[in-house]
Amino acid sequence: MIKVYTEVLGFNNLMYRYMSLPNSLSLADLAYYTLASYLSEEYADFVIESNGIPFACPNCEDEQFNKLPCASLIQPDFKEGDTFKMVYDLEEPFEIEIQVEKVDDIEEESSVINGRGFAIWDGFKEFQDYYYQSMELFKEYVKANDMNLSDFPVDEDLDIIELNKVLEDNFEELKDVYEGE
Repeated sequence: MIKVYTEVLGFNNLMYRYMSLPNSLSLADLAYYTLASYLSEEYADFVIESNGIPFACPNCEDEQFNKLPCASLIQPDFKEGDTFKMVYDLEEPFEIEIQVEKVDDIEEESSVINGRGFAIWDGFKEFQDYYYQSMELFKEYVKANDMNLSDFPVDEDLDIIELNKVLEDNFEELKDVYEGE
């Protein structure tokens, strides 16, 4: 089991997850668990960097990155202090830093132990930027784009119990979509 801390960078308000994961993961699996923990519902291309070397998601469609080695073929030997950088949704990028906090031989079920911030709003990064800057700016931006506040999950409270109920299913769905034929 490995314990990892992930943080979505670039927002004024801290958005993070602290998770327990199996230590026999591919680099792509680490990315899928990270995305699953932030309730990602899109299947946008991503690049994850290990030791300064970038790896692309399986079936990457972005011409700039689809020539990179595939992240699903790499199984890191995780060590405490390892850091990975991930760029998700290459068109409206979310930067996520992943740090290995602890490595044990004990096997546990995958779970989110702690976290803050609700979800990554795939395809609405600009809206999320405003949301985390100021609720007033966010409301103005939503109105200016002829949308409603009800279109966005603005729940700042993360329900870890509910998240853990769907974490493994979200992971499996992401893995299937990225690696399926």
